[in-house]
Amino acid sequence: MMFYLKQSLGVALLLACVIATTLFQFCAFPGLSLHQAPVAVRLSKVKEKLKQEDSKSLRPDPGALHQESGASTARGRCAINLFVLPRSFQSLVLPSLVQNVLSPNSLYQCDYFVHYYFLTYEEAGRSGLGGRIDPDEILLLEQAVRDVSPNSVISFRFDHEQAFWDKYQPFIDKIRTANDTDGRYLYFPWRDTSYVYPQTLDNIVKMWHSIESAWEVMTKHELATSLRYDRVAVLRSDVVYMTPIDVFQVNRQPISDSDRVAVVPAFGRYPVNDRMIVGPRDAVEIWAAQRFDRLETHIKFVQENHPGWGMHSERFIKWTINPAIRDSNTTIVEDDNICFFRARADETVKINDCEDGKSAVAAPSVAENSGESKVDLLESILGRKCLVRPPDSASTSLQCPKTPV
Repeated sequence: MMFYLKQSLGVALLLACVIATTLFQFCAFPGLSLHQAPVAVRLSKVKEKLKQEDSKSLRPDPGALHQESGASTARGRCAINLFVLPRSFQSLVLPSLVQNVLSPNSLYQCDYFVHYYFLTYEEAGRSGLGGRIDPDEILLLEQAVRDVSPNSVISFRFDHEQAFWDKYQPFIDKIRTANDTDGRYLYFPWRDTSYVYPQTLDNIVKMWHSIESAWEVMTKHELATSLRYDRVAVLRSDVVYMTPIDVFQVNRQPISDSDRVAVVPAFGRYPVNDRMIVGPRDAVEIWAAQRFDRLETHIKFVQENHPGWGMHSERFIKWTINPAIRDSNTTIVEDDNICFFRARADETVKINDCEDGKSAVAAPSVAENSGESKVDLLESILGRKCLVRPPDSASTSLQCPKTPV
């Protein structure tokens, strides 16, 4: 009798813990109530899918983790925010995240905050040939984080396409149509011939919203716990990370607790890289959460000094965001040990991202510091061979399908 009483009591306690955990999630993140339930349902399906596949390839070698005996974790609290559309996430992005982001930062028990768009197909455009997307694949990140950093928090938020347009349609109508005194587009950067009107402008707004949304998920967690992060990284969820990114290192050298240093890559200088940042929380907040607020000041500056560049993404960072970061008493350092390649929905990888052949676009040392052939390194990260693209793009792209074609 006593045995059955203890067993019943154990079941009741377990049920109470589950209920309490669920209530905490909804209370701690009230703004996510619209998204959290469907994410939880889909996550269970994704986990089941992962069980059916070979999940061992996503688990890092324990010997590669930063678990040195006696190592101190007193480096401050850290968060890693991920944004944008999860193109080829399971196939291309996740293995590189595990090896070069999750594992190097496992010592610090960073927390992870993710925003993504729930889009199942991407049309061809400036960013690639388009293709099918499984947005649920990004939920695999939760188990990957648990495998290397069991005490880390991870939280997701997503937007459907229509929800984005419901929020931003008036704003986008304005920036699409506003003209300067000469009758030319005021916001659209017509001087950059690679920009496509109006799609590129729309995509910039989508990127800004995704970055800011991930930041909002993080700040809601800070509010719920009454604790602020000391160092924050904002990274893309549609790239293959070729080299390690340690949030407490600059050019592979540890930073001290008093260092106010923000890190950006030394490639993709158009004229500066706008694809990631790591730095002190208040400095990164300018990069991640103040773009919309600073836009009108930026447009006025551009119109007076560089007409025709409008909302050009990289020049917005160079002329408006970076000066504000420096005004926060933060030094911005280009790290030439960071390299990552853009991944596309058709499992194509843009393998020229870190070099481009011009020192003005990428520091030559970026490619040199990777330490081996970029193709060999890519294939070692993915654990499979890649295919050469058609002759017109063979020098800049490889296709790395998970299923042989």
